[in-house]
Amino acid sequence: MGWDSHLFETWQLNTQLPPRFEQVFSGERKAFYSTKPEDCSAYNSRKTGKMATLYPHVLRALEALVRGESGEGDVAAGVQVGADGRLCYYCMEYTKPGNHKELLVYKPTTGTFLAGLLVGPEKTGRVPMVRQDGNDGEEFIALLSYASLVKNGPAYDREFCSAYDILKKEYQSGAPDAGQMIHAAYLCCDNLRWRIEDLDVSEEGVLPLGRTKAQGLDVEMLSYQALFMGLYAPTETTVGHFTVFEPQGESQGYGIEELRKLYAKEWEFPENVRQRIPRLPDSYRVSASAERILCAIEKTPARVFMMTGSAGVGKTTDAQLIAQVRGVPYYKFTCGPNTDEIELIASMVPNTETHTENVPDVPDYEDLQMDPATALMKVCGEYQDGISEKEAFRIITELLFQKGYQAAKAERDFRMVESPIIEGCKVPSVVEIQEPLLIERPATLAKFNALLDECASIELLNGEVVRRHPDTVIILTTNMDYIGCRQMNESVLSRIRFVDHRPDLTEKEMVQRAMRKTGMADCEILQKMAQAVVKIRRYLKEEELRGGVCEYREYEDWVWAYLSGGNLLKAAEHTVIAKASMDAEERQEMMTLFIRPVFEEL
Repeated sequence: MGWDSHLFETWQLNTQLPPRFEQVFSGERKAFYSTKPEDCSAYNSRKTGKMATLYPHVLRALEALVRGESGEGDVAAGVQVGADGRLCYYCMEYTKPGNHKELLVYKPTTGTFLAGLLVGPEKTGRVPMVRQDGNDGEEFIALLSYASLVKNGPAYDREFCSAYDILKKEYQSGAPDAGQMIHAAYLCCDNLRWRIEDLDVSEEGVLPLGRTKAQGLDVEMLSYQALFMGLYAPTETTVGHFTVFEPQGESQGYGIEELRKLYAKEWEFPENVRQRIPRLPDSYRVSASAERILCAIEKTPARVFMMTGSAGVGKTTDAQLIAQVRGVPYYKFTCGPNTDEIELIASMVPNTETHTENVPDVPDYEDLQMDPATALMKVCGEYQDGISEKEAFRIITELLFQKGYQAAKAERDFRMVESPIIEGCKVPSVVEIQEPLLIERPATLAKFNALLDECASIELLNGEVVRRHPDTVIILTTNMDYIGCRQMNESVLSRIRFVDHRPDLTEKEMVQRAMRKTGMADCEILQKMAQAVVKIRRYLKEEELRGGVCEYREYEDWVWAYLSGGNLLKAAEHTVIAKASMDAEERQEMMTLFIRPVFEEL
């Protein structure tokens, strides 16, 4: 028993045919129905009274697809494929009469639609419901038709594809065969109708559609924020050219869980090591750089990488994401100007474990007077018959002093503690070495070369030899432009297999990340804030002002301060401007140039 999607109603038969079809059909079509067996779909399961129905709004949708494939009209369609190779979404931009562009997403696994009506440059509204006084639903038909044409996709249908090819051929022909064109039109309409409304969801060939309580299409609003954040972005465009959807290029923007299916392995770790596996939200999108490193780890022997870039571009986050995707612990070592060769391997710390033995039973003065030999035996365990009180007192004092000295000496001992680098090298892990260029002596890192080489072993201070686990990944993260950074030692650089020089985040990337991390949804204000930060960042470089910073972290701090306090100017003054310069006059100038003119009225 079927259900009513509202896509094939009687009132839709009374709408106008597309002009090209009207021209071809005018001399042939006597009714909206055909009882010819060849015009009926194989999915048409009626035993008696079998017929196919011609729906004008379906033909308008098919015409739009044909024109889009020919580079005409204003229709674009594509698919979004996940990291596991499975098709996740069908995406479409569809322009209806009146130049109303609609943005559509169809998820075949649930049969749900997301749809947004473009009402401004960066704003979407709700698409009207499918009903006689609202919307004939041709855009949904167009997207489902497109899904039926995508080979190797879950909605592909051979019968529909064959009929559509005939329809397209005759439509594009200068002298179409009316009989063939009419036959293909009936077959396409009947195929879609039965696959949408009259098939059981368990039957092969069905087009799954989610249903609302009113038994209509399950359509959620597609917000511009979702598009801006790249949640829906075609990986392949097959019809027309997108103008609102941004097709994914080099990075697929996959989430953690998607990539875990490709790169995670079953490791067994002790509980204290397992606690080091990062637990970032699964909604985090993995960057193109992190994807490349994951792919290199999986397909090549490369295990040593370096990321460079300004603070806040995501170097450390990506190192943690790589660890989480692979399911291994994450270790971090932060370098400083005084970091030496020994610290890279181990450090000596005071021995906090007590070595003090139990205090002996010390005789009191009366015991010493009454029986000096017995009093001495309590301390040294040896009975000396006939010893004098004076001599016994001297020996007891010396013995207690020596025991106290040895105990104090033991407690002042130092013990060796392995660095996080060495700890991480003993197990499958990701080891991040932060800011190695801050080390004053560039040759210091050369001590570490033994762990970067293919032999991958190093000798500790106590003579123990540590071999780097074959699945230990070492990532050096640094910024080459900040004060205090020095040149990388060439011998170390030559052992790094992959170097990712990251550019500063763009305005759009900053807004996307801030929306995800802070939950702020006002895209317009976020963009204005990002523009101000980018201008200040450029100003600092052009004026060669050192000692200040204005990067993504300052931008996010500004967003949080605004959300908590509600005043954009004050929030900027104590976050972005406060860290851009330590000079009061420079801070005042930046407030005047970049903040007040834009945000004073907001």
